[in-house]
Amino acid sequence: MNSFDEWVCLFKKETEEVKIRKEFAHLLFLVVYPDDLKWDFGVEKQTQTTTVLISGGVTGASHGHDIQFCRRSQVDSLLLECKHTHAMIVSVGVVFDMGKFHRHERITPISDFYEFAESGEYCKAHIIAKPDKPAFLHHQHINLNIAMWKSIGVPPLNETWKEYERSDENHHDDYTPFWLEPKDRPRIQNFTTIERTRKAFSYYRTEIQNLNWKYIANKEYWKVDINKDTCDNYFDRFRGRMESAFYVVNNETVRPIEEEVNFDLIISPTAGYSTEVFVNAMDFRGEVIFYDYTQYHLDIKRQIIEMNMSLKDIFMLERIVNFEYNRPRSDAWRQSGKSGFVGTNPVAYARTKSMGAMDELQGMQEKMYNTCEIEYWLLDLITPDYNKILEKVKGKNVFFNASNIFSYHMTHATYTLEELASSYYKLKDLLSQTKTCYFRAHKPTKQQNYGWL
Repeated sequence: MNSFDEWVCLFKKETEEVKIRKEFAHLLFLVVYPDDLKWDFGVEKQTQTTTVLISGGVTGASHGHDIQFCRRSQVDSLLLECKHTHAMIVSVGVVFDMGKFHRHERITPISDFYEFAESGEYCKAHIIAKPDKPAFLHHQHINLNIAMWKSIGVPPLNETWKEYERSDENHHDDYTPFWLEPKDRPRIQNFTTIERTRKAFSYYRTEIQNLNWKYIANKEYWKVDINKDTCDNYFDRFRGRMESAFYVVNNETVRPIEEEVNFDLIISPTAGYSTEVFVNAMDFRGEVIFYDYTQYHLDIKRQIIEMNMSLKDIFMLERIVNFEYNRPRSDAWRQSGKSGFVGTNPVAYARTKSMGAMDELQGMQEKMYNTCEIEYWLLDLITPDYNKILEKVKGKNVFFNASNIFSYHMTHATYTLEELASSYYKLKDLLSQTKTCYFRAHKPTKQQNYGWL
């Protein structure tokens, strides 16, 4: 990508069929680009990161938010013309930590914004009020009640104030008051200390940004400098998007194929147990290929299948293998009688329930192991050996499951949006050379794309 405008064109092209979810139609998610910011690889990756994090849902894993883009000098005019009631305004360079839980509910800057939109407050932002200097709002992140802003005469968001009241307390130093009330303006709330821990801003540190993004692109994640004094917490907050973990439960709902098809081959990732569900539902007896970009995960999957592990055993194994990442995902689950593990997270539980009775998993695994020819491929689906795939699928009836790999946070961390889109369409073109192919995938911009090629 050669510019911000070019990147925005690609994103809009890839999301042109996205429908704004009705419950979020009144909310605007505005990505702002500083007029004088020089475009380079690090800035491109920051643009991608900021945008995909606000695409939909409290973790950014979905789509359906109304995302728009503009230069910083265009913010006021865009807000004046829009029909939304509230806006989350984020500058390129904002990164969110989406991994925080409270009582098994995910708490993120997106969920904070949802609450703000229901609060009746005027504005929440990073207030800068240094002694003996005009106060202002830092551009990195502003939540705004647009309707109230219009009712008071659309004052410029970059205005400064010499006359104001402020709280006596500060979040840090002596210039971050809990609230500020400029003369003739409603009260503005500062982001709380806890809310600040869920995000960071790059401040466009070109040297550290480009170096770290180069490491990530080369998959040298261990080299990334997360020194807080050097990079303003950006890569510390971003670290969760560079972690590789083995997933016991699929994080998307499994839907059966309505048509009755005799597939010759199923190709599917190691994560979760949707493959076992598909094999069982279709009474499949052909070839099954599990693939993953790490040999470690392939070895775990082989162990699970060959030992015919119960779901309880798999959850225990997951806690062990993910311990080094400090991500014991099974903590969100509890044992409950004969049902095995029942999720305390209702969304995760609903997805698991969609795959059938959990105590049937061992029977599914045993049936697949005894009736199917199973292979394990070390394969990065974004940069695969296309010849190897083509040789295997050509002339066959194929069920290809890409799941959410193209939209996965680890994938977005490692590859540019342009690379992901190119790879996605290249794989679809290759699979069109099969006899028939059912392609199950999420696009890089999060939309589900299930169907026949």
